[in-house]
Amino acid sequence: MKHTNWNKNLLVIGAAGGAIAAVVLILLIFTARTYTIYMKESADGYARVTAEYSEPGVVEMVSDKMQNEFCAVTFRALKPGVVSVEVVFDHRDAAFEGQADRYYTSLRVTKLGTILEPANLDFNGFYILCGGFALFFLFAGVHLIVVYRKSKAQRFFSYETVLHLGVGAFLLLQGLLFLGLEVCCGLLPDAATGRVLFLVAQYAMTLLVAATFPFVLLLALSMVVSNLWLIRHEGLRRTNALCIALAVVLMAGVGASVLLTVLNAQWLAFEPASLLISSVRTVVSTLYLYFAANLVAAQVCCVAAAHRKPPLPQDYVLILGCAIKKDGTLYPLLKGRADRAMAFYHAQKQQTGTAPVLVPSGGQGSDEVIAEGEAMRRYLLHCGIPEEDILAETASANTLQNMRFSKALIDERTKDARVIFSTTNYHVFRSGVLAASVGLHADGIASKTKWYFWPNAQLREFVGLVVGKWKLHLLLVVLLTLFSLAISNLGALINALI
Repeated sequence: MKHTNWNKNLLVIGAAGGAIAAVVLILLIFTARTYTIYMKESADGYARVTAEYSEPGVVEMVSDKMQNEFCAVTFRALKPGVVSVEVVFDHRDAAFEGQADRYYTSLRVTKLGTILEPANLDFNGFYILCGGFALFFLFAGVHLIVVYRKSKAQRFFSYETVLHLGVGAFLLLQGLLFLGLEVCCGLLPDAATGRVLFLVAQYAMTLLVAATFPFVLLLALSMVVSNLWLIRHEGLRRTNALCIALAVVLMAGVGASVLLTVLNAQWLAFEPASLLISSVRTVVSTLYLYFAANLVAAQVCCVAAAHRKPPLPQDYVLILGCAIKKDGTLYPLLKGRADRAMAFYHAQKQQTGTAPVLVPSGGQGSDEVIAEGEAMRRYLLHCGIPEEDILAETASANTLQNMRFSKALIDERTKDARVIFSTTNYHVFRSGVLAASVGLHADGIASKTKWYFWPNAQLREFVGLVVGKWKLHLLLVVLLTLFSLAISNLGALINALI
């Protein structure tokens, strides 16, 4: 999967967004030429509805009809201007003769011929606006999920696979939120005013963040416990405290969103201080959920990678190296990788009659007596693997070199060989990404590791995945920040315009 695929995705989503925006704008201009107010009908009903205007010729009442339990009165724009309107609802019951219910409002007709109600920051067509947002985000989310499923089937090991799933899920969530607002517009037309919908749109992300608090708290506690257990067994190192750091970040994200909600006392106001807090809160909540979605996507991909079952037969099984003991024997982590490779070796030999060549890969570190590849070769021989079925690589210093140097050895012996690699379960996905980066399109098999090691190791993999596409993440973060600022200030912009 090349980076140009994401350029194509952004182009498709951008084109769809432009088309949807154009249609929404046209529909809004025509729909907002009328404006409807709602008065809950009295028990006896209304015999007549009339309207009085502070200035004639700006708007006119064109209809009044019952919608459920409300009397809906619709006005049509005549010319630009501002007019105060008093709507009079005369009762049917003679007992109320001389009495009437009244609705007071102020309407403004723009140069485009649309009607705005300043008091509620409202206009006809909010359902179109919400529907447009919902359609765009749902389209973008579904598009990326479909691309994810295709990449999962065709080229699973890539950073783009995680992004397709994570960003796709995040956009689907956004789409469902606006779809919920669309439903509210249909079910509660009298209550779904612009001011209320702006408020809901501003707080939707924050409410979702707050809703995740029980899960985040449980996750944070479990990560801290696993990290403390890891430190107890392996000592305190910076990489062994990643989960504790993430737990702090997760709790801080939820805490910041909640704190900014408490600080914003004037929720329905559009004053500078209120807007600043609202904007920061919306941005923080949106970016928090964006990275949370990508974190979950990374875990899903890593777990899926650890459970993949490569088809038989394979020509080579590459065993990725890691640290060995001072006496040249294998630590349990590396022994698990070698044992998993041998299990595959014996299973293939039994089922197909052909045995793959095992390729133990790893050079000699400054504190190691022999190369890791040689240590594994000796272990494989000790376990009964014939020497002709072993091809040791002993020069590599990291996973990327494991893949590159082993590929060179394999290519010297076999062209277009079918290759898989054996590594620890948390490491399968990123290893596959590195293999693909050197032109080795290999599947992976996984060995198990201690329970307390998995969370910290998984987090290291997530960090690696984020860093691997930091430019694309930065672009998406900028776009999401701009969108969040637009949503949190949309009401104020309309308020300023009217």
